[in-house]
Parts: sequence; C-alpha cells; structure tokens
Amino acid sequence: MSRGRLIPGTASAWPVRCSRHMGRRGNVRRAYGTGQTGGVTRAARSADEEPSETILVTAPSPQTELSELEVALLALLSIRPMTGYEIHRHNARALSPWWETPRTQIYPKLRELERRGLIEHEYVVQEGKPNKRLYSLRPPGSQALSHWLGGSITAPDMHHHMMMRLFLGNLLPVEETCRLLADYRDRMAARADSLRHARERFAGSLTGPYRASVFFELLSLDHLIAMTDLEVAGTDKALAALQRSGLDRALASGDEVSQLLDAIRNVS
Repeated sequence: MSRGRLIPGTASAWPVRCSRHMGRRGNVRRAYGTGQTGGVTRAARSADEEPSETILVTAPSPQTELSELEVALLALLSIRPMTGYEIHRHNARALSPWWETPRTQIYPKLRELERRGLIEHEYVVQEGKPNKRLYSLRPPGSQALSHWLGGSITAPDMHHHMMMRLFLGNLLPVEETCRLLADYRDRMAARADSLRHARERFAGSLTGPYRASVFFELLSLDHLIAMTDLEVAGTDKALAALQRSGLDRALASGDEVSQLLDAIRNVS
C-alpha cells in the first residue's frame, strides 16, 4: 500500500495516495481558479464522493487591496498549506495578540479568497477520519501579499484602555485608579512571562525546515515581548507618579484640560 504524503509542519502523513488513477478511496481533488474570469468544474470520480461543482473565479490583480483578515489568512498560508481548523488555531495562537481579526469570518473569507483565485484547496478523502480541505496560496495570492508587504508601514491602530484611564484619571478616586493600574500591570507582566515561555519553546524550530520563516516570526515575537515589557514599565511609572502626587480626586480645571487636548492634537 502506498504511503501518504507528509504535510510540512505536521507529525503525520496524509492517509491518501495521490496518483490520478485511484479508485474509491484516497482521492485528492484540487479546486482552484484559473486566474481568468470563468469557472473550474470538478466532477465526482466515484459514487461516495461529493457531486460535481463549479467554482467561479475572478481575475485578481497584483495590486489587489487586502483587508486585515485577508492579510492574516494569506500570511498563514504563505508558511505552508493548512486546513481551516489549522488556520483558525494558528491565527488564535500566533497572530491574535497583535493582529486582531474577526475569527468568525475565517471560513467565509477562505471561500471568498478562493472565488477570487488567490488561494486553492485540495479535498482530501481520509479513511477513518473526516475528510478535509487543505488550503494553499496561488501565485496571484502571493503577488497580492507581496504588494501589501511592500507598502509603507503605518502607525498602529490603537484602542488603549490604560491610556484612557490615565487621560480621565481625574474622574476617579486616586486609590481606585491605582488599583486598576496595578491590576493591569500584573496582567501585562503575566503576559510577558507567557510570551517568553512561548519563545523558548518556539526557538527550537530554528533548526527545522521552516527556519527562515521561524527567524522572522521570532523577531515579531521579540518585539511583542518588548512592547509588553514597556506596558509594565510605563504603568509602574504612572503608579509611582500617582503615589507621589498627594492628589485626592482633585479635578482639573477646564482650561487645563483644553491645554492638554491642544498639546495632544499637535503630536503628529
């Protein structure tokens, strides 16, 4: 019996054979766009397979504008082919701390990317296991991702809750603000520790087949750790300033608030 193909990054081989003349079990069917407007039809090869279907695709451009979710999906598939479950898991574990995406939209977005000809899937029939779709990048998807990567890096989009607490700190008793800040500091410190442990585990992959990808993923993780450490240090600094201030819910005057707002607006 033929052995299955090994999927990069997994511990087991596909339980399928990939020859074109296979019978009722182990068929792998590829479904993808041609890069031109039109459709690709794939027909069932045996009675126990899915019926034929037509996939309509559009003509993608290398300058295709990508949403944040699309960038995340193409980025993950640039590492290796993945199933929808693997994409969901890696998005939650690797990207979500710094690239928030609506996870409930992953599967609909995969279907949309396939209709646009940016990705493709192989339908893998498995014995004793649920069948699965293995998604991978197509050249137009790689081109769209490369175009996005070549654009200028914009400043982060932020909804910084600790900063808002500081900005409106005069509206709470000082002891309450200190309690909130201390809780935030402790959670950020715990996150930094967790990220360091993840880095230690992940660093072993530098000697594996994906060492180039792992190298840059570790660089991003190092930066995330540094950002988290900065949150801890900055919150400690704010707490120390509050404890030295002697304030007791002293409300700032309207003129002082206006001056602060003007100063913030002038920061580019």
